[in-house]
Amino acid sequence: MPDFGGVMNRSVPEIDHSFFDKYKEVNRLIIIGNGFDLAHGLKTSFKDFIEDYSKKILNELKKNNKYEDELISIICHVIHHDLKINLDTLDEFEIYKKFINIINRDRVSINYKSEFLKSIILSIEKKSWVDIELVFFDLLRIASKSNDSKEIEKVNKELEILKNKLKSYLQEEVKRYNIDPFQKLLNQFTQKISRIETMPNTVEKDISPNTICILNFNYTQIALEYSKKINGFPIMYIPIHGELDGDDITIQGLVFGYGDELDKDYIEFENMNNDALFEHIKSFKYLHFDNYRKLLEFINSDPFQVHIYGHSCGLSDRTMLNTIFENQNCISIKNFYYSNNGNDDYEQKTYAIARHFKSKSDLRAKVVNKTKCEPMVQPKDEK
Repeated sequence: MPDFGGVMNRSVPEIDHSFFDKYKEVNRLIIIGNGFDLAHGLKTSFKDFIEDYSKKILNELKKNNKYEDELISIICHVIHHDLKINLDTLDEFEIYKKFINIINRDRVSINYKSEFLKSIILSIEKKSWVDIELVFFDLLRIASKSNDSKEIEKVNKELEILKNKLKSYLQEEVKRYNIDPFQKLLNQFTQKISRIETMPNTVEKDISPNTICILNFNYTQIALEYSKKINGFPIMYIPIHGELDGDDITIQGLVFGYGDELDKDYIEFENMNNDALFEHIKSFKYLHFDNYRKLLEFINSDPFQVHIYGHSCGLSDRTMLNTIFENQNCISIKNFYYSNNGNDDYEQKTYAIARHFKSKSDLRAKVVNKTKCEPMVQPKDEK
């Protein structure tokens, strides 16, 4: 019999686990979308804005039986019973239904000066929600087919009018609230990066984020208030879509338009000799200030995990989200999904995230599965 005694008594060499541990420090990029503001009780969605716009129209119709602005004119030829009620007793969606009911009646004359506004109203009527930027790009796409400069300029002008109306609405809306950052949500911002949430062989053990960058897609400054309350971490704050008090001279104003340069129709725009097609393409607005460069410097410097709070990950931000998600330094994408009465949008959000990936293997490796994710804290429901 061979003598294995010597072999059995040898010490087992210790494995250096750091060989498999690619990164010692990992940053966190927090993506903030409109659902974040909604979670705090602010009515800042495009749908909220249009419902408020319809209320202003109805109040004017109550006074004068007519309404007119740059986008629409309405004349009521009879006094409608629906206009006699106190609109303040109704919620926004009931008001919107009253608005739709009235403008569809026989004794009402309506002139849509804006095909853009008409498309928005029809979208809400059919789907109960609207992505104004997507509607804009659809109309721009149609106008581009005939390279009709007048129609392209008209669509651009109508977007600018709506942007200014949205800005005024949001400025009034934020005055109604005094937001105090909610500790449970701050805890989600600063939680550790779990090894099982990251791509294989990137981190060996759970670690705290090294630097936290808040990328705010909203026009409000609620996310900024949260950044001020995060202690113990280096913090960056990037208002990528501008700010409500921006003047486009010292502070970037609202970046409002479309941002999917991967769309085949956008690629066709580049082959057309018409600069008006690019007037409201987001990438060109980003070049006016250094916010986008700050983002690139952050994601290209070190490995990072993405947290998503209330962002729909829609196509209107596709170019930027693709740049983030497919960056070689991105090792994890964790979705803090919306949950209500047993229903949630985790799966729908993964569909949206997937549209920003060319590499589906990257998608599967980076997106954290639902069992490791959690709903975003809703401060409005917990206070």
